[in-house]
Amino acid sequence: MPSMDLGICVRDRPAAEVARLGRFAESEGFGEIWVPDLRGGGPGGRDAFISLGALFEATTTVRAGVGVAAVIFHDEAGLARAAGTLSEQSAGRFSLGIGVSHREAAGTLAQYPGSPLAEIRRWLAALEQRSHGGGLAFGRGFPVLVGALGPKMVALGAAASDGLVLNWLTPEHAATTVAQARAAAGPGRSPRTVLYVRISPRAAAHADAVGYDSLANYHHHFVAQGLTTPEAIVTGTCLPADDPTAVRDRLAAYAEAGIDVLCLYPHGFEEADRARVLASIR
Repeated sequence: MPSMDLGICVRDRPAAEVARLGRFAESEGFGEIWVPDLRGGGPGGRDAFISLGALFEATTTVRAGVGVAAVIFHDEAGLARAAGTLSEQSAGRFSLGIGVSHREAAGTLAQYPGSPLAEIRRWLAALEQRSHGGGLAFGRGFPVLVGALGPKMVALGAAASDGLVLNWLTPEHAATTVAQARAAAGPGRSPRTVLYVRISPRAAAHADAVGYDSLANYHHHFVAQGLTTPEAIVTGTCLPADDPTAVRDRLAAYAEAGIDVLCLYPHGFEEADRARVLASIR
C-alpha cells in the first residue's frame, strides 16, 4: 500500500485545546494539524494563526497549517507576515493554505473576484515574492498550498504552488484529482495533496453536508462526484465514527488513491471523545 501520512483537522477551538491536540498528535503518531481560517461570514470564530502559535510553543515535531486562509479577507503583507512569523517560530513546520472562499461568504464584507483563478494566481506570485523574494526581513519562507475543488484550480495549484488542500472527496475522485495534479505539475515537481475527511457522529456529518451543499461551488463539487443528497455525501466522503474496521478500509482506499496527507476531521465531538476516536484509528 502506498505511504500516506495521517493528520488532524479542527476548527474554532480554544488555543489551549489546539496546543493539547498538538501534543496528542506527537504522542499518537499523527504528522500534521490543520486549522481552517474562519474570517468572513457570520460572527466569525477563533483566529487560526494565534491557535497555531500556541501549538508550536507546546510541540517540537508536529507540522501544522492554516487551511485555507480566505484571501478575500486578508491583505498580502499581513498574511505573509503572519505566515512568516509562524514559520520562524516553528523552525519551518508551518504551511499556509489559501483559497478564495465562497461568494455566499463574501456577502457585503468583501468583493468576490470575477475570476477566482486569476485571483489565486496573483496571490501565489505575491506570496512567493514575500516568502522567498526578500519581502520579509526574517525567517526562511513558508510553503503555500491552494485550496481546490474543480479541475482548473487543481491544475493551477499543482503547477504554481507547493500543493493542494482538498475537501469532501470520495476515494475514487481523490484518485482522479491526484492524477490531474500530477499531470499538471510537470516533470520534476511533486505537489503535496492534503485531504480533509470528516469522522463524525452521523447526525453531525449530515448537518455539515447540508451546510456545505448550500454553497454553490461545493454543490457543483458534490454533483461532479455523483453525490446528489446529503446521505450520499456522508456515505461517500465521511468516515463512520463507530466502525474502526470500515475506517481503516477507507483510509487504505485513500492511500491507494495517492493522497499524501489525510487529515481526519473529527467534527461533533467533545475533546475527550475526539481523542478516543482518533486514538482508536492510529
